[in-house]
Amino acid sequence: MSDFELGMEQVVQSGRVPELELWSTLTNAERRVLGTIFHKYAGQTFSSLLPSEDWAKEGLSGAEARLAFAMLRRKQWIKSVYKSWGEHSYHIPECYLSTLTSVYADRVGYAVEPMVASVKRVVKEGKAHIAGELLHLLAWIHREGLPLTGKGSIHKRSIQKLSTLTILSQDDFEHLEITYDHKDLYPVHVVILLDLLLCLNLLQKMDWGFEVRQDKLQQWIRLPWSVMHREIFRVCMDRYGGSGAEMQHFRYQLAGLTPGLKQWCRVPNPKGDIGIRSWLHALAGLGFGEVGEEKNGGLAFRWLTPPAELLKKETEHIQRSEMYKQEERQSSKFYVQPDFEVMVPPDVSAEVCWRLEHCSERITRDQMSIYRISKERLETAVSSGIKLESIVHFLRRHGQGELPGHILAALQDWAKGSETVPDHKLLLPLPLVSECPYAEKERQVGELETAQGMKTSERMEMNQNHFYKSETSGLIQRSHMPGMTAGHNDIDSDLDQDMDEKVAWSRRKADVPEIWHKEWRKYHLSTARQIAARAIEWQVKLGIQQGNDTFVLIPHQLEGHEQWMLEGWCILDSIPFASHIEWRTFTPEGWDTMRLILPDEV
Repeated sequence: MSDFELGMEQVVQSGRVPELELWSTLTNAERRVLGTIFHKYAGQTFSSLLPSEDWAKEGLSGAEARLAFAMLRRKQWIKSVYKSWGEHSYHIPECYLSTLTSVYADRVGYAVEPMVASVKRVVKEGKAHIAGELLHLLAWIHREGLPLTGKGSIHKRSIQKLSTLTILSQDDFEHLEITYDHKDLYPVHVVILLDLLLCLNLLQKMDWGFEVRQDKLQQWIRLPWSVMHREIFRVCMDRYGGSGAEMQHFRYQLAGLTPGLKQWCRVPNPKGDIGIRSWLHALAGLGFGEVGEEKNGGLAFRWLTPPAELLKKETEHIQRSEMYKQEERQSSKFYVQPDFEVMVPPDVSAEVCWRLEHCSERITRDQMSIYRISKERLETAVSSGIKLESIVHFLRRHGQGELPGHILAALQDWAKGSETVPDHKLLLPLPLVSECPYAEKERQVGELETAQGMKTSERMEMNQNHFYKSETSGLIQRSHMPGMTAGHNDIDSDLDQDMDEKVAWSRRKADVPEIWHKEWRKYHLSTARQIAARAIEWQVKLGIQQGNDTFVLIPHQLEGHEQWMLEGWCILDSIPFASHIEWRTFTPEGWDTMRLILPDEV
């Protein structure tokens, strides 16, 4: 890696320079090339540069576009990978898509609009947030296991249980462009839940079945809900919407250009695109927002989770440890009812909810979830080696008010009978419910961190951004990004090859007289034709002057020999938009002087 590449890597990784500031340092040609590629492909892969006509509409010659493209790759705004047969594919890294959505909104066109009035009705209300569902599903898989059949599919009875275990349904994800194996067997909402867990590295597929990854799980449940939502949203944006560039633009505009939390925005859909409606309904099902209908029947949407937070990078959290402390202070307590039911507000921390899963059963889940302390769960926990006093301490520490006496007595009675629990209940030890009282557990963790010189916030800061990687395999096939290595930290293997373009210019310039590109001069018709032909060969601009008028051409073809004419695009002024480019035909008698206009970089 060169010093330049290493410097760019360190800048991006450290987060010292935000993406918008990096974009502002690009040259005009680089911005135009990047904007054109972003408009056409969004985050899609592509195999080659656009034809000369597209660059001419941007006021760029082919040579300028190639050099700008090479520099964009060098600066890592464009990434490339080798395909299996030796060809290249290119893409804009996911980490830049949000910024480019903002800076190129006028170019792409707006897919969302702010609303002043309210909606006629709410078509689909937002469900409870998806992070809690994943936690519940993980706890069930850890207790019950999720084996595979000899054919490599999940058992039917397990699929049926997973399907009813969650508040999600097939209707939440109807008409999404999702491809996966065993469609006749797996409901789409079950596939999405398992795919999320696999992509977040919380679950791994083994030969015998699916297994919870304890190392990642322990990191995950210590994160605030907001960080979980952001990680989950990244997976959803990357994997579950339509694969075309138009749908990618829509998804990023919906998240980045909408008014904000709980404010309705209009979603124009003149073509009746089912993909747009499906994406909005999926977001509602996942708890990110809700869908409305205007008086004229048009679509509307509002976020129930701050969209700016969902798109935020981890490097943007300068005071991250303070954020964790604040969320921890704001975490609510649950309410243990006399009838053994536990009322759990939505802002109870994930770690507390996880522990609650192992001594109680979830009855319902909504904005306020209800669990019930059960004999079976308590017996299983105690039989797995967890002391009763640890569970009692947990209920007292995180419950509001006193633990009712008759519940304490029941817990003590149930714990005595734990020795009779069948052996199959002991196959999977229950993690993260300490065998010692909770306070003692915290003391031990604190001592360990002190010995390692690491605070809790530092440990989370180190680990929390390692959950989702775009190349992670899940159950859902991502045919629109084949063979792609994702993330802006990947290193291109052929940057030097791109930079050979500049070296080649040294040889090209040596093949022609210097005055051809240094001076404005009048030439003999045959020499003028040679210069024009060379401009077409090199795909550079040609300048011609007629009296006091100067024209910049992007020449396309020559016709004739003795009596010849030149056709190409004429840039009418310095503003590089399509309306200022015009196709024209010139004859050498129509101008006085001329010269080649080489790219600035050469």
